[in-house]
Amino acid sequence: MQRTLGYDPSLTWTVIDIRESPITGLADVLISINKQAPQHIYLAPGVEMAVIGEMIPFGANPFAPARQKLRAADGPARGPKTPVIEIVEFSDLECPHCKAAAPIVEKLIADFPQARVTFQQFPLPATLHPWAMKAAKYADCAGKANPEAFWRYIDNVFENQGSIALVTADDKLQQLATAAGLDAAALAACASSPETEARVNKSLQLGQSLDVNETPTVFINGRRVKGIANIPYDQLKALVQFEIDRAGK
Repeated sequence: MQRTLGYDPSLTWTVIDIRESPITGLADVLISINKQAPQHIYLAPGVEMAVIGEMIPFGANPFAPARQKLRAADGPARGPKTPVIEIVEFSDLECPHCKAAAPIVEKLIADFPQARVTFQQFPLPATLHPWAMKAAKYADCAGKANPEAFWRYIDNVFENQGSIALVTADDKLQQLATAAGLDAAALAACASSPETEARVNKSLQLGQSLDVNETPTVFINGRRVKGIANIPYDQLKALVQFEIDRAGK
């Protein structure tokens, strides 16, 4: 990295992980440049070349493995108990892109009542989003206390992202809980418990097992969709309908 990018002093990079890739013989190096969304560099031992990009599922039923893993998604959900397809969103309450995605997910819920949407906590590291983990714990507790109020609560947090800072996060998150009709004191006590931390970490681990490394990441019938706020809505609707027409495949 130093030999390739070191000419530009404005560039910094962090190696987030080094692991085996799904293709035998290739290592998967996950890096972030200037604290931006992580990207993959694929390397083979002894070969002084690299491939930058993303592997995609491929085959006759490419999204089945992801759907199998997503059966463990247990966050707050809206939609029928026996949906045609599942939409699972991994989100970070401090993430501005997640805020932009929220009304789009709402519109999908309205336009596709046969789909069920599940919200999974995925706070990014504190080096990127300092109060995201704290907000995730409060939101997890909101979902346990009152599933309907949960949706009002995360809308409140998204709406007030700009006024929340780490040093005042507890007070602000409690104010927003009260505004959503929740018991702020009970929520704060719940948010500080080891059980809540374990639930949030479980959600993080589920996302990591699916190679989620940026937010929001949405799975539609197991198909990964990144940056839904940047996709023309008609195109997004067509994608959802395509998956409904091929439910289970």
